[in-house]
Amino acid sequence: MIEEIPPEVLAKEEAERRLREEKRQKEKEEQMRKLEQDRLAEEKRREEERVRRIEEEKRKKKLEEEWKKLGSDVIQPLPPVPPSFVDDRDPTALKAWFLNDDASNPTFRSASLKPGKKRDTPPVKLSQLRELGITYFRVNLNDFSLVNQIVKERFYKHTDEIRISQTCKDEQFLEKWFREHINDDEQIRLITDGSCYYDIRSKQDTWIRMQLNAGDLIVLPPGLYQRASLDEDDYCAMFRIFRDVQRWSPLFRSDKRTDSVTARMQYLKMLKKGNVASDLGFK
Repeated sequence: MIEEIPPEVLAKEEAERRLREEKRQKEKEEQMRKLEQDRLAEEKRREEERVRRIEEEKRKKKLEEEWKKLGSDVIQPLPPVPPSFVDDRDPTALKAWFLNDDASNPTFRSASLKPGKKRDTPPVKLSQLRELGITYFRVNLNDFSLVNQIVKERFYKHTDEIRISQTCKDEQFLEKWFREHINDDEQIRLITDGSCYYDIRSKQDTWIRMQLNAGDLIVLPPGLYQRASLDEDDYCAMFRIFRDVQRWSPLFRSDKRTDSVTARMQYLKMLKKGNVASDLGFK
């Protein structure tokens, strides 16, 4: 005889079954919901990646267009330093002459600011200055590529800029600038504004005066006796570029030891051979 299950037990089992079914249904729905979320997230990620690639392509294209406007991004090597300027017929070229006795005086005074040209003597040619070691270039002050060429090729390391006048420089500087001296390394003087005089010794140990104006660049060889002063316009701005020393450090002729320093002895050897600028490697 089969025992009859009480109705309350059947009802309880039915309730539990329905709960289990509802739980499975909820789990299934939750799984479906999660899969849908994952699908939507993946679609969103793919869309964002597509938009990113489009934007990246736009940026790349815009950058390439900007590069084309700027030209090649390859750094072009500087050309070699050209031959120095030696055309005396050019009216803009540096002018030089022998000094008279009054302007040759070693003491800085008012006559030092005047031309002081010696009478009945021809002007000094640029080729003669080369023989003494003065290498001369004309510089476009809107384009310093020539200066950069010289600095790179000749291994210059230091520079400064000075502005000189009798009103903005004390007399001690002007007197020191005018004292006869040598530099013991190769140096550059580039006039950027105004004008000034540079005096150098000839082969006969007399003074030659050069007048430098804006755009004039001279290379001063080590060991050459020289001095400098303002002219009557009373203003000069210049770059001084030093090959080895960090600042202007003159060796004065009044010191007897100066005649025997290495730079002076080497200069005299080159001077005896005939062309100091060529011996220093300038074309």
